[in-house]
Amino acid sequence: MEKDRRRPLRSWCRDLGMGVRFAVGGGREGWIRTALTALGVGLGVAVLLLAAAVPHAVSTAVARDKARSDTFSPSSTAVTDRTLLVAQTDTAYRGQSIRGRLVRADGDRPATPPGVPRLPGPGEMVVSPALADLLASSDGVDLRDRFRGVRTVGRIGAEGLTGPSELAYYQGSDRLTDVRAGTTRIASFGGGPDSAFPTTNPQLLLAILVGSVALLVPVAVFIAAAVRFGGERRDRRLAALRLVGTDRATTRRIAAGEALAGALLGLLTGAVVFLGARYPLSGIRVLDYGVFPSDVVPDWRLTALVALAVPACSVGVALLTMRRITVEPLGVTRSAPPVRRRLWWRLLLPVGGVALLWPVTVGHTAMVGVRVGAQVVAGTSLLLLGVAALLPWLLDAVVSRIGAGGGPSWQLAVRRLQLSTTAAARSVSGITVAVAGAVAVQLLLAGVRTNDLPDPSPGPREHQMVVADRDGELPVAGAPGLYDRLRGTTGVRSVYGALLSDASPLPSDGRRDAAEDAPDGVPDPAPYRLAVADCDVLRRMVRTDRCADGDTFYTPPKAVREDGTETGLPASDAPPVPRPGTRLAVSPDAGSRPAAWTVPRTVRTVDALPSFFSLHAANILATPGALDPALLRSPSAEFEVHLDPDRPEAVEYVRNTAAQTDPRLTAMPLWDTSTRTGEREPELFGIVRAALQAGAVAVLCLIGAGLLISVLEQLRERRLLLSALDALGTPRRTLGRSVLWQTAVPVVLGLALAVGCGLGVGLLLLHLVGKPVLPDWAGIAVLTGTAGAVILAVTALSLPLLWRLMRPDGLRTE
Repeated sequence: MEKDRRRPLRSWCRDLGMGVRFAVGGGREGWIRTALTALGVGLGVAVLLLAAAVPHAVSTAVARDKARSDTFSPSSTAVTDRTLLVAQTDTAYRGQSIRGRLVRADGDRPATPPGVPRLPGPGEMVVSPALADLLASSDGVDLRDRFRGVRTVGRIGAEGLTGPSELAYYQGSDRLTDVRAGTTRIASFGGGPDSAFPTTNPQLLLAILVGSVALLVPVAVFIAAAVRFGGERRDRRLAALRLVGTDRATTRRIAAGEALAGALLGLLTGAVVFLGARYPLSGIRVLDYGVFPSDVVPDWRLTALVALAVPACSVGVALLTMRRITVEPLGVTRSAPPVRRRLWWRLLLPVGGVALLWPVTVGHTAMVGVRVGAQVVAGTSLLLLGVAALLPWLLDAVVSRIGAGGGPSWQLAVRRLQLSTTAAARSVSGITVAVAGAVAVQLLLAGVRTNDLPDPSPGPREHQMVVADRDGELPVAGAPGLYDRLRGTTGVRSVYGALLSDASPLPSDGRRDAAEDAPDGVPDPAPYRLAVADCDVLRRMVRTDRCADGDTFYTPPKAVREDGTETGLPASDAPPVPRPGTRLAVSPDAGSRPAAWTVPRTVRTVDALPSFFSLHAANILATPGALDPALLRSPSAEFEVHLDPDRPEAVEYVRNTAAQTDPRLTAMPLWDTSTRTGEREPELFGIVRAALQAGAVAVLCLIGAGLLISVLEQLRERRLLLSALDALGTPRRTLGRSVLWQTAVPVVLGLALAVGCGLGVGLLLLHLVGKPVLPDWAGIAVLTGTAGAVILAVTALSLPLLWRLMRPDGLRTE
């Protein structure tokens, strides 16, 4: 009994081993087929391994960033030998972000950030290797002026950087004297949230989740097609085995063994390609996060899944394919008579996907949890696999109805497609799935971003910058000096500046400490925002027909609707209108007894204009003649700088001027929306859209390589026929056009199906988040154009083999 149980297992192992020997020892023909299969499977495996390495790469970069964090330490740290003062001085240079910190040690043994063995002293700095290379190159000439008088004394190690291309520095400074709004005292580095992704936007997470599925499902389809390369030659060899007495079950197992050999070699090829692709990835940065080549390590669980799934998939596809053909001793019969393709079971896949996605509700605040995420992945996968299942039925239905008209090249192509629609659909199904998924994600991103992320700028902001001291580090007396230096900077046309501070009503009994009247001893937030500037600036901030030194204006505060328009605040939320003679405490939170200021009797209520300064909700605006700037305690100074459009380098000159005045000053272009608003969501939406676009194009190129291999393999299979046509006088250009039509017809039908299904999936996803339909026609055009380029490239690359096969000696046989 036990021997009977072992016999089937031994038969399987023996037949699989024979198939492996045929694959690797079947002469030149067998090696070519095995190499094509290994190349196709290896490219797909490399993509899967890179996808499996993304979680580890991101978590490692986030962990290094968390280890050097200096913003999550207790705010009331006592001074010790280990403490130090830290201030953020992040900047940018020619579109590249630079992470900067000013540091000053309190004692002899200060804590040091990761990768920095010694804290730099005043006039010293340690820089990342990428920043050191930039400063030493000819491209860093303007950046060197920003660190004039600062000496580089060391490099930041890899453990203190998020990636090899990160630009970062730590600069010692004696300007840090105490804890203030922009300066903190810490005793150690590290801490912060454990989130491994820089956003919690559920709609964006949904887009990333669906996009990942849309990029990986075509790879799986491609691998399934790759194991079928060279199938016709293999089937003829199996027919020879049937002639010597092999039964049908044995031939199926031998075919599975050949597919298994190709898959195993594909795993090795994919591992080599993956190891080689890690190093180019080190130059990629997303949201200031980069990766070292050593970070690109696939998760062992996902790696094991790929290592097991790819061979199992290859064996399963081989066995399933062998059920559709009949291998007899005298030849191969392929589904003759032709079997009509059933539509009903193909529709079950997209229907099941809709059934999974329809009840999911993401909304604006709900998070995509594990259960909902798995449901979204399963539903999207079924929808995309349904596209691949519908393509053979559509191709068969269209090709079978094409008449006998047209030129010889068209007739040759149509007849070839009618004889073998399965091979054509198998080659193009990956492109169809990739385009459908990319269209769906683009539709989702376009609808979400346009509705949820309006541009907060009131108008075009090109050639404008803001230089600001948001933390009150610049003394009031230093503001005029900074104004003069900005005015004298190369490339600056005009400068408008203002001092801003808070104000709150003084108690009616004359006490100046508002905290004394508060029930818990803590004053309420100051309801007013003061702005002190000359009339040239105030005319840019308020709508007024006259202004003179000594005037004061009041603007009712505004609220922002969901569509981005402004409206007045409800009466319950708006602060009381400051009546003439009202006494206000100026800078009540400055840490000392605030000065008192009386609202002039000439105060006028006006409407605010859409200027940069109005974004900071300044509702009391006074000229220096009405409010002495010396009364302000630690105000924030802001300057709107207008640049010469013919001097693009003026942006860096302004940043240099601000850094030489005080590195803690903020200098940024007003057209940089993500920086101005302090949020990363607009940038992240753009990055996700660009990454998915690039990923879809890369998948199309990958599948194009597989399509080329398939076309070359079909040409080799038909070399006898091609030689016969050449001997009969068929022009080469006719056969070249026939190859083009054979490739173009399935791709065009696949693209039509992909765009239609992709729009349908996108509409379903937009229904989940309740957003409008705004198709990204430009992105769809890029994808379809790439697919068209793939068709032309495949045709052009197959022509040399076609010309070589069209020779009379190809009719010779043994």
